[in-house]
Amino acid sequence: MRIFTKKLPHPDLPAEEKAQLLQNTEYQEMMVESTFMYLTLDLPTAPLYKDEKEQLIIPQVPLFSILAKFNGATEKEYKTYKENFLKRFQLTKLPPYLIFCIKRFTKNNFFVEKNPTIVNFP
Repeated sequence: MRIFTKKLPHPDLPAEEKAQLLQNTEYQEMMVESTFMYLTLDLPTAPLYKDEKEQLIIPQVPLFSILAKFNGATEKEYKTYKENFLKRFQLTKLPPYLIFCIKRFTKNNFFVEKNPTIVNFP
């Protein structure tokens, strides 16, 4: 897998400082090749509404749409305590067996919430 990482300047900086920082080598895109044991897939957020019969709507998503994270073009922002990064992932070669880890649970200060989205496999 190729992992493309680009550091982002702090969003509160003035535009002139951002433009100046983007010229530094620290803020240029870097590429690293890495092996992997499994792929972590992110589900879209579940809707917070009900249908006309007052039953919960359970969304469905095709597997290919959540695998788009690894197409080499889709960028995702990752935030750390101090810095923000944009990352792209590109699969170069698939192993004979592929394990997916689908992130269904989100945790906040009060409770853990499960995303009920159904993933459709072809």
